[in-house]
Amino acid sequence: MFIKNIFSCKHKNALLNANEGYCPDCGKYLKKNYYVVRCAHCDIKRVAKKKFNEIMPAEKFCTSCGSQDFIIEKYEKLNFVDINYAIEVKEVIENEGAINRLEIWVDEDIKNQKQEKSNNIPLIGQMKYLGTI
Repeated sequence: MFIKNIFSCKHKNALLNANEGYCPDCGKYLKKNYYVVRCAHCDIKRVAKKKFNEIMPAEKFCTSCGSQDFIIEKYEKLNFVDINYAIEVKEVIENEGAINRLEIWVDEDIKNQKQEKSNNIPLIGQMKYLGTI
């Protein structure tokens, strides 16, 4: 298990200017989330850190009430107020953005003009890309 974590992609070059997208190193679809740690007793924000792939408070005890208990909150967007407390995590999203949809449509005016010129040539039409689901 430890060796697998050493050789897995850390996504360091991914999502530098976006909240979601593909990793340029491994090709996986990623989404950026933010986590804030709060004290379970007094609800004060605590500085978060990531240790062995777990999110936890940087200090062992709350500086306000002395409790060890904490709550982790997940946000998709970061508030300016939480910038000093939050930790950014790039998470792999399975099957997101993997399906592209393509729609083929034919404009009726173009169809009528082409059919008048030649009835033997099949009409292909125009293509419109709808994007990802």
